[in-house]
Amino acid sequence: MRWTVGLDMATNTQIARELGISVATVSRALTRPEMVAANTRERVLAKARALGLKPEPKGKSKVTVPVDENKCLGVIVADLNNPFSAGVLNAISQRAHEDGVRIILGVSNESAVVERQLLTDFNQCDLLGLIAMPVGAPLTINLNCRNVVTVDRPWEDKDYKCALLDNAQAVAIAYEHLRARGHERIAFLSGKSSLYTFRERLNAAKSYGLECFELDALEYSELYNQAIMRADILLKRSDRPSAIITANNAITSGVVYALTQRNVQMPQDMALVSIGDPDWCRFFPAPITAVKTPDMELGYCAYDMLKKSEPRIQLIEPSLEIRSSS
Repeated sequence: MRWTVGLDMATNTQIARELGISVATVSRALTRPEMVAANTRERVLAKARALGLKPEPKGKSKVTVPVDENKCLGVIVADLNNPFSAGVLNAISQRAHEDGVRIILGVSNESAVVERQLLTDFNQCDLLGLIAMPVGAPLTINLNCRNVVTVDRPWEDKDYKCALLDNAQAVAIAYEHLRARGHERIAFLSGKSSLYTFRERLNAAKSYGLECFELDALEYSELYNQAIMRADILLKRSDRPSAIITANNAITSGVVYALTQRNVQMPQDMALVSIGDPDWCRFFPAPITAVKTPDMELGYCAYDMLKKSEPRIQLIEPSLEIRSSS
């Protein structure tokens, strides 16, 4: 396994493979030997010497490797209140742990100001790479790190590698499922279109002639609260839709709350399809039909893209999980 910068990961992986241990254990044996059992440490050091690596002078037990092993991977996610962001982070963390790579984590909470400060701080670090979930604002600072992958959304003014969900397909399979169930009046609730993900989903919904509502929010709790209010308005209408598609988990949770408060039964009184499938979608009296947005797969894909120059964009396909709500 070779990083586009440096040979240290390749060396660690070779030692781990030949000794039948994890890359993380090899890294600790070379840089934090006090954390590794003596027998394992000696096996790692012996293999490192066989590969031509030299112990540090002055009797230290560390081994000098070709590139500084203290480098880290920078990760910025949007909102850890959203299970989607947490899933992406979990996948990246798993891959990094397997490779013995440390992570420096930043959470933007969908704020351009916070994102800019995080990137400024990351510029002070010697990063192996950066994986970011941008908030949608133009990138106004120059990044020192050249190995950058965006996940779920691009920096639209930059040519960085991207791991993206096929958002148009996500809306298409939700719409086609409801039409096959006989629904003609379908509402679509989305967050603010300044965010790439919401804009892509809104544009797809409009292309099918859905009644679209753009909430003036991006952050999870704001989306939840505004979704409650918008769903309540919809439910009061005499010509209310017979089905709703929600653009993400936070909006889904707000709509379900409004339906529950008004004792609206799914799917008899209102059908619901969520784009996003958090665990709690399964646990309602009428479990929620969901377009699965594979957060772990996106995280794995973004991490793996750090190690290669092509392709520049990878699209992950969504899938439909049909449950009782539709």
